[in-house]
Amino acid sequence: MREKQSNLTPYVQALPTILRYQLVTKLLIGLWLSLMGRIFRLLLNSTGRVKETRKHLLTVLGIALWLLVTCAATAVMTRQFDTLFPQESSVAIIAHRGGGTEGPENTLAGIEKARELGAYGSEIDIQRTKDGFYVLNHDGNFQRVAGEKRKSEEMTLEEVKALSVEGEPVPTLEAAKGHVVLFIELKGETADRQMADDAVKAVKERGIEQDCVLICLKYDLIDYIESTSPEIRTGYLTFASFGDTALLNCDYLALEEKSATADAISAVHKQGKKVLVWTANEKKSQKHFLCSTADGLITDEIAQAAELLGELRDRSDLQRMTDRIAAMIG
Repeated sequence: MREKQSNLTPYVQALPTILRYQLVTKLLIGLWLSLMGRIFRLLLNSTGRVKETRKHLLTVLGIALWLLVTCAATAVMTRQFDTLFPQESSVAIIAHRGGGTEGPENTLAGIEKARELGAYGSEIDIQRTKDGFYVLNHDGNFQRVAGEKRKSEEMTLEEVKALSVEGEPVPTLEAAKGHVVLFIELKGETADRQMADDAVKAVKERGIEQDCVLICLKYDLIDYIESTSPEIRTGYLTFASFGDTALLNCDYLALEEKSATADAISAVHKQGKKVLVWTANEKKSQKHFLCSTADGLITDEIAQAAELLGELRDRSDLQRMTDRIAAMIG
């Protein structure tokens, strides 16, 4: 409970910024000037009523001092308002499985669609073929996307290239591009140290160390990459945030949306790591995390998320405060 209170402290303290509205500020200044005038009148008419005048004078001075401090605090908090309650969301939108629902799954066309919609990044899944190449696919086989029951490790690259995903070819890791940051998930039964080494090699050969993040559900692989190639950015995907997950050896911690509480996000940030939330598709959930302090949002509904970003830019000051505090409490 103490953790949550400490997270909310700067936001609770910022509530006086409601006084930033011009009408209220002018009213405070007017009251202060009125009280100062009364003080001077008391001083001029104090003959013969020293005790009574002193009592009134102290009361009026106290009220005047309170108003002055309030006005000063309002000015200070107004300067911090945009920091505490930003007009625009800083949460990066990352398309799930290439382009989410906006394009064929794990294809170059999907990645390109994500770029067109303004996504910061694209999450893709890689698996190894029988002859040692890496292709994009999420499931254990190609049945759902291409009608092929075999697994990637049971097929050669040429056999995989003959498949079609909604009219698009299955791309290789080397071909994956789209002018967005790639969050490359080491996926399936072939996700091992060989895949980790090969993925690192591919990233370095293309010189895209700053434009990709290697992610995985297997922590031992993420720890291995961090230990052998610390210059490569990594992310650990987790369904829960129990224990000291913030202390794990990685650059990003990807939390499933139900476990991505304000406290969990704060704990990860305190360890100098970034937080990804996956996979938020409902509009209410997207808005919640876009108003939070998370660093990235992985979603299938990137068009909806982009639309929400536009709506957030048009919020009133009061809406900005309400949204941010709600995100910190949730």
